[in-house]
Amino acid sequence: MKINELLNKALNWKPILNNVRDFFCESFDDEECILRMNNFPEEPLWTLFFYGESIDFDDTPENWNITYRNG
Repeated sequence: MKINELLNKALNWKPILNNVRDFFCESFDDEECILRMNNFPEEPLWTLFFYGESIDFDDTPENWNITYRNG
């Protein structure tokens, strides 16, 4: 699977404990696939890391479910 294909898949993301910016995907090992929330608007909103590749984007894919931290 290529990194761009992940933007079109239905994925569930949950916060990584003790990490204020990163989320793991329930479908992949967190060493393979991480979603990072950046310092928007100075940076793109998101960076997706997948098997050594990365891609930046601002619009959250509509078929993604992201569980945000409380507080």
